[in-house]
Amino acid sequence: MDKLCEHVARCFNKYGHAVVCVAEGAGQDLLAGHKGTDASGNPILADIGPFLRSGFKKYFKGEADIKYIDPTYMIRAIPTTANDRVYCTVLGQGAVHAAFA
Repeated sequence: MDKLCEHVARCFNKYGHAVVCVAEGAGQDLLAGHKGTDASGNPILADIGPFLRSGFKKYFKGEADIKYIDPTYMIRAIPTTANDRVYCTVLGQGAVHAAFA
């Protein structure tokens, strides 16, 4: 966590801002315990977001405004379409815009 915070601090100092995005399931080795499986048999993954937010708040000690945007779970039962891709692009851009607000 220290190396990640140091890297984010370098970006923050250089650019005046930083955005950290993590994939679903990232950092499972850092989080406690297995949460079982869902109705489809897929593992229920712990959320790395609160862990990172807490680490960043501790590291920056109020020097930076930390925003955490928790995306809702979306069902992925069928292959994506062109509309899905456009919609997700718009959502992603909106999330980054919200992070800078």
